[in-house]
Amino acid sequence: EGALQDYSEAIRLKPDYADAFNNRGIARAAKGDVEGALQDYGEAIRLKPDYADAFNNRGIARAAKGDLERALQDYNEAIRIKPDYAFAFFNRGIARRDKGDLEGALQDYNEAIRLNPDYADAFHNRGATRRDKGDLEGALQDYNEAIRLKPDYALAFYNRSNARRAKGDLEGARQDHDEAIRLGYKPKG
Repeated sequence: EGALQDYSEAIRLKPDYADAFNNRGIARAAKGDVEGALQDYGEAIRLKPDYADAFNNRGIARAAKGDLERALQDYNEAIRIKPDYAFAFFNRGIARRDKGDLEGALQDYNEAIRLNPDYADAFHNRGATRRDKGDLEGALQDYNEAIRLKPDYALAFYNRSNARRAKGDLEGARQDHDEAIRLGYKPKG
């Protein structure tokens, strides 16, 4: 709430401050005000048409609303403006996977990893996409790398548990499942 007030005051003092609109959008999104966030990202982009972060953030907000087509457009624009933007490739990978474009998602996760070799979330998501394609060995490699990079990554342990179980490694699956729960993962259902 305090952040929202501060950004609003910054905008009042300097109405053409694109960063303040973008940051207020982030704060609004964090509070669940997706519509307000979209308005702020749109204003940041109007003020600064080459604002890759605002396009990426608007893509995240649009994806949260289920508007994957427009989210993809925003990620594409963020990447066009900033071709080395690993986070935009990562987010576009999520949207592509959600649309069923597993090959496109893999390409985006590969690029995010190429740009940021320590990107644990990109390894994790690439592992999940590989699992979706039936590549359990590739999925396990990616989950292993995600866990190596982020040893407290509960979701990676949980998903590695599922992949190990699918490969018949029941003891490894049990160990990973227990570790995921120890780290705070709460299985759904």
